[in-house]
Amino acid sequence: MSDTLKYHLLKGLSNALCSMSYDHILEIGKFLGPVIMERISKQKKRGLEQIQTGLSCDRAEAEKLLHKVYQHIGMSAMEMLYMPRLVREKDHIDDYIGLSHPEYLKACYAEGKGIVGLTAHMGNWEWLGAGMALHGFPTSAIGKKQKDDVLMSIINDYRAMAGQHIFLTGTGGYEMIAAARAMKKNYILGFLSDKDGNKVGVPVKFMNRFFSFPQGPAVFADRFDAPILPLFIVRNESGKGHVIHFEKPFHYERTGNAQKDLLINSQKMASIMEEVIRKYPADWLWFQHLFWTGPEKVRMLAEMSPEDIRTVFDGLSYPEDKVQELIHLASAKKESENE
Repeated sequence: MSDTLKYHLLKGLSNALCSMSYDHILEIGKFLGPVIMERISKQKKRGLEQIQTGLSCDRAEAEKLLHKVYQHIGMSAMEMLYMPRLVREKDHIDDYIGLSHPEYLKACYAEGKGIVGLTAHMGNWEWLGAGMALHGFPTSAIGKKQKDDVLMSIINDYRAMAGQHIFLTGTGGYEMIAAARAMKKNYILGFLSDKDGNKVGVPVKFMNRFFSFPQGPAVFADRFDAPILPLFIVRNESGKGHVIHFEKPFHYERTGNAQKDLLINSQKMASIMEEVIRKYPADWLWFQHLFWTGPEKVRMLAEMSPEDIRTVFDGLSYPEDKVQELIHLASAKKESENE
């Protein structure tokens, strides 16, 4: 199928959905989500394993939760294609996306330094940015370029339609320059922080696992002295509509030790995400590839003290001999640097 035909088919489907009631498209998505997702065996296996590990539950409970996740994904996909209708009805945005504790957001804007938005793949994260913008708040985010150019084009069109400013990775660093400019204009800059930080990530505990946390939120908060605002969009229990929950903001904690600061602040953000996920488990994307980068690959671990390394692994079911090996490697590196 040519890209042009695919584009017109998706736009046609979007137009058809936008002519339907919101209730109707949600019912379609709720049905199609499990029908399609149950057939993707690798994601199902990963999702079940990560639910069982993260929530310390048995397989039966994990399967029940994953089914709800699939229903939510189906509804969110329909909502994404419903974006033009959402924009047309922005005068009634509260019927679709409400705000909880917006005073936290307004207090952050009042500081005038930009806002680091800490969020995750919770709820319909595309409607998180759209809802913020349609409520009248200057909104931007760093996003990942999709492999499907046609889908990426439609998503970008709909993001712009809602008034969002998205800076895509993979543009030779320009996205970081544009993001910095947005912060200087006092925009909120959203970071989907539940993604593997690779070898340059920060070692933290997350969902009963070792996790390489992305550096972005901490780096921007430190550089701009900007408030960090946890915000998560959660679907209403009825399935219809969402609420953006703003948590109490905080500032980057500084101890005088840059490495320790990065560890402390990253762990704090990871713990906030985990708390929200545990509260609304059916809204999170459980089958993501989050734990690709093992401890032995994370550069920062090789530079940490034995005490800090042990703190990262405390409470995790990680083999003691492996922890000792990481401590030995870090000690050997420091001895080599001192010689």
